[in-house]
Amino acid sequence: MPQITCLPDNQFIEVEKSETILEALLTNEIPHTHVCGGNAYCSTCRIMILDGIQHCSTPTSAEKILAKKLDFPVHVRLACQTKVSGDVAIRRMVLDNDDIDIVEGQLSKDSIGNEKTVAILFAAIRGATNFDEVNFPYDIVYIMSRYFHGINKVISQYGGVTNNYMGGWVMAVFGIDNYEAIAERAVWAGLEIQEFVKELNARLQQLSYSPLKVNIGIHYGSVVLVSVDPSKPEVVTPLGDAVNFVSRIENMNKKLGSELLISEAVYDRVKEKAKINRSYSMDLSGKDGGHYKVVYELVGMNGDAPSKVVKMENNMPIKNRIFSFVQKFAGSWGRSK
Repeated sequence: MPQITCLPDNQFIEVEKSETILEALLTNEIPHTHVCGGNAYCSTCRIMILDGIQHCSTPTSAEKILAKKLDFPVHVRLACQTKVSGDVAIRRMVLDNDDIDIVEGQLSKDSIGNEKTVAILFAAIRGATNFDEVNFPYDIVYIMSRYFHGINKVISQYGGVTNNYMGGWVMAVFGIDNYEAIAERAVWAGLEIQEFVKELNARLQQLSYSPLKVNIGIHYGSVVLVSVDPSKPEVVTPLGDAVNFVSRIENMNKKLGSELLISEAVYDRVKEKAKINRSYSMDLSGKDGGHYKVVYELVGMNGDAPSKVVKMENNMPIKNRIFSFVQKFAGSWGRSK
């Protein structure tokens, strides 16, 4: 009889050729998760085939549908649908309630974190002194709220998703929602962020605040998109060399005195429209060495920008919004007195 080596349990069990891996695990009292009862609806019985995949049965039609929905690699199978004709080694992938939460999030987002080619925009506030050392706490809250709100609006309108913040820097990903021309969208977003910052600085000057200096780097490459909160599967963070590289591109602005730099991978996709001031060679080491050595200082784009993503905006007149605001919070003000 074929034998299954099961990890992380470190158990060895025999299996009949007529029974599925799930049935064999349960028969041998290995508590393998199968929320839908083994009907290929939930994927909680997923396993990774570590060895012997040639001995596994061909995926059933039900398994193919779910595997396509979740972008399963070939070595990830459903235990409830898979039979074996020879020895295999497997690893159980859903072990507790936290794992089930992750699976539920993946089902709602149709992804388990395979590689995806995206454009990444990295923006950072730069200055001679630390931003939080030259402003009062209220000033920091006001300025940063205006800044984050403004650049998030720009990024969203060009189909990007802002997913990482730390201090004065922001990272956004273009391509999660499969819009076309994602590198071009990221570039136009970068240019519009620059215009927004100019307008914000004019307002800050009127209020006697110090202006913001924002540097931007943009790169196009392959990442793995990972959900950071199972309850919000649409919130993902990119992992991979491309993330490290785009932060290095942004940091080059400080050395070169530029404001917006793009990688060669981005330039190759926008060069027909791009207005380039200069190009520079970056001294790279490690995995990126020899791949992306040239960066380009972008100062504008010719032609029309890609169509913006239409989203619901609050266009209520300011007087009406003030009245609505007072109505909303009047009760709490009264209770606080």
